[in-house]
Amino acid sequence: MNITIIGLGVIGGSLGLAIKQTDPTITVTGFDSVEHIDSALHRDAIDFGSISLPSLLHDADIIFLCTPVHAIIELLPTIATYCKRSAIITDVGSTKSEIANAAKKIFRLNGIFIGGHPMAGSEGKGIEFADALLFQNATYVLCADNSQKRKITKLTTLLHSIGARVLFLSAKDHDTIAATISHLPQLIAVAMMNMVEQKNKKHPEFLQLAAGGFRDITRIASSPYAMWNDILASNSVEIRNAVKEFSSLLSQFGKDLQSSSRRNSFEQRFRNAKTVRDAIPKNSKGFLQPVHDIFVSVDDKPGVLSLITTALYKANINIKDMELLKIREGRGGTFRLSFETKQDAELAKTVLKKKDITTI
Repeated sequence: MNITIIGLGVIGGSLGLAIKQTDPTITVTGFDSVEHIDSALHRDAIDFGSISLPSLLHDADIIFLCTPVHAIIELLPTIATYCKRSAIITDVGSTKSEIANAAKKIFRLNGIFIGGHPMAGSEGKGIEFADALLFQNATYVLCADNSQKRKITKLTTLLHSIGARVLFLSAKDHDTIAATISHLPQLIAVAMMNMVEQKNKKHPEFLQLAAGGFRDITRIASSPYAMWNDILASNSVEIRNAVKEFSSLLSQFGKDLQSSSRRNSFEQRFRNAKTVRDAIPKNSKGFLQPVHDIFVSVDDKPGVLSLITTALYKANINIKDMELLKIREGRGGTFRLSFETKQDAELAKTVLKKKDITTI
């Protein structure tokens, strides 16, 4: 089987690594800049690459579009022109309806287009952050109807082989769900941080007290805008609907806070929220990628930070984030280390314990 990956970043690179490690007989080709192609070749994520897209399309059985949403739409006509009739074309964009509507007009003779969105990613950018295990236990949405499912067995079999859990949704349902559980939380986090920033100008205590829960629920406010520009533009209708519904709920909360009789309604809301949250699957990845924290207490002496990072580096454990929480002058301090998976966090504890470093 021949597979072409267009865009050799975190997702495209991880697809290449996962496919080659699962079945080395599959030929994987890549399209990107010369620099990115060289990096992908060095990591064995592709067998060969080219900066000429048509040359990679003629023999491709499956074509993955791993670029931003606007670039995906721009590339569709070229792919439809040069791909073979039986080719399966799919993308990994964060929104689906705009891409699906564009593809429906373009893919009439050659190829079958299936929108896709893997619930996997990395806070890093570039193929250096690619991981062959990125799709393990990750939900992978495919926007295929019943008639299309029979035609894309190669794709679903491939995704299952790299550890993904395929979920079929319509493009509209995908975007409605994404707007509520991914795009709306992002806007809420951004709004909360901007509100606190304004209040902090008068009272610096706001940020001083923003650790703990507030810091956790606003973590995604650090997401770069570059990736959100396309999302906000391509899913604006569904996002506006989600914002309107959420605003209505907050308004009702405000009204209920005005009277003692209505304040009793919050008890049931809190109970219901806990019940529903506890029901969220814990063994699969969703739209928002979590981080898993450990806390490291160290003595105040030269080289202690290097000892931590070197030990984790040698164990091939990637630190997603690091923060010095407090320091006791002359005695020691506490670091918060964040990891992408719970397994990485637990392994980090084990590695550091062997170095006589205390973790929580």
